[in-house]
Amino acid sequence: MGKYSREVVTQVLAAIDIVDIIGGAVELKPSGHRLLGLCPFHNEKTPSFSVSRERQQFYCFGCEKGGDALAFVMDFEGLSFAEALRKLADRAGVQLPAPSERESREDFARRNILELYAFAAQYYGELLKNPLKGGRGRTYLKTRTLKDATTAKFGLGYAPDSYTTLVEAARTKNIKDYVLENSGLAKRGNKGLYDLFRERLMIPIRDVMGNVVAFGGRDLTGTAPGKYINSPENPVYRKSRVLYGLFEARDGLRQTKQALLVEGYFDLMRCFDAGITNVVATCGTALTTEQAALIRRYVPEVVVVYDGDPAGIRAALRGVAILTAAGLTVRALVLPDGKDPDDFIRDAGGDAFRALVDGALNFVTFYIRLNGDRLGTIEGRTTVAREVFTIVQSIDDTMRVDEYLKLVARELQLDEWNVRREFAAQLQQRDVERSIEVRRAPSSERKPIHPDDQAFLAAILAVEPLRDRAREGLKGVELGEGPVADVLGAICKAGNDLSGLRFEDEAAQALFAAAANQPPMPSDKAEALVEKRICSLKREVLMAKSARVQEQIREAERSRDLERISQLLSTKVGIDREIQKLGAA
Repeated sequence: MGKYSREVVTQVLAAIDIVDIIGGAVELKPSGHRLLGLCPFHNEKTPSFSVSRERQQFYCFGCEKGGDALAFVMDFEGLSFAEALRKLADRAGVQLPAPSERESREDFARRNILELYAFAAQYYGELLKNPLKGGRGRTYLKTRTLKDATTAKFGLGYAPDSYTTLVEAARTKNIKDYVLENSGLAKRGNKGLYDLFRERLMIPIRDVMGNVVAFGGRDLTGTAPGKYINSPENPVYRKSRVLYGLFEARDGLRQTKQALLVEGYFDLMRCFDAGITNVVATCGTALTTEQAALIRRYVPEVVVVYDGDPAGIRAALRGVAILTAAGLTVRALVLPDGKDPDDFIRDAGGDAFRALVDGALNFVTFYIRLNGDRLGTIEGRTTVAREVFTIVQSIDDTMRVDEYLKLVARELQLDEWNVRREFAAQLQQRDVERSIEVRRAPSSERKPIHPDDQAFLAAILAVEPLRDRAREGLKGVELGEGPVADVLGAICKAGNDLSGLRFEDEAAQALFAAAANQPPMPSDKAEALVEKRICSLKREVLMAKSARVQEQIREAERSRDLERISQLLSTKVGIDREIQKLGAA
């Protein structure tokens, strides 16, 4: 990636407040000197995600992810360092200088493709509005009866029946052929490049930042092999990680704390047309675990609203399992008469649709009732119960699990004690299988941080006199390598302005964030801990030095260098005396 100087990074971070950045994605509540919320990076019911406004650091005590605002944006939005820095700089109104080194090939390719997609979206939009060229697209849109404001919000466009319309337009903007080809918007044939999308209504697909990263194209001829085609995956688009409409739905999701999950582009646009703005869509593809995790970042609950045909019902059942495993509360409904949301709202209106959503079933009842044809025998009901168990066992909340097991027994007319016994047996079997997988998996090489080190760093970060005492006590001490040494060394060198501290090493950055988010310690305990840790750090350094000298003595003995042996013994005696003075800290 293109590299920016430490001064530039510090300038950007100083111009923003981490609470504003994270607060747009996570609901934060004050708790003493910090703010707490549910971690957006892992499933949890009790808030363990801490943000320190004073230190401008976040840290999750559950998954141990932490860092500054830049690290949060990189992880939360899946951006590179340069992309995240540019986003924060734009938000803060900071003009970034040119990077000190050339962009990497990957960043260069991503930037070129994003610029091409932005141009293509604008170009297709202009063609749709063009009185002479966009008539067929506008005629089709009239049949969809969407409001002009809705089609404008989603940036709909038109690709005419021409093989080179976009290719030629892009060339006039000096966009290179290889960029067109790498983006998937053009293909290479015997006569050169030709447009992928022809005679189609163009639907821009945006990432969470609002960048157009792909298109969906709806056939307007009635004769094309596929009614819809999508852009192929490219350096900026992975379909398993993108949800259609998420960028536009962000405000609606935060206001309602609920997401409606639909299948198609026009299902979503019809909802927005009716004033229902907390909607995201999978664009006709199967829901993925990555998409479920993306939803979990914004809301705690999902209502799955899929078509009422057999394919839609199967998709809804798969989606329920994936969403529940992601830690979401899931309800579901299947629309009557095989309709999709677009059809239903057009026929019955937005209020009728809202009423159905409000009455959506919890996933247990939904699953059982959709399998009604299997419930005539005890064997069938038992099999359905076991299938429900595979979803329930992914839930961490024991109270919810308890209620769902009661519901299984009631809905399936099974003895509750037997239901609980069977669920416990299935859960035990899952745990056995997982333990076997864990034993087979390679162990992590990261050395755990001692709690005393984290508490020591938290104390000197929080109290300036203790920070000064650490600097004085460790002056001249070679701290060695590792996260603790990196963070402690940086604090000692930084003076009392710690705002610009950040670390390339992930373990060091997480340790610094964890220390910055620790609750305050009583002053007497903090002072005692700092003195103890200064002493023990000195002792550890001296013991390592003594061990190195002892190894040198052995080498001198092998070469029978008596003079060197004498010098080294004298050195070791001096080191050992210093260790004795420090005691057994």
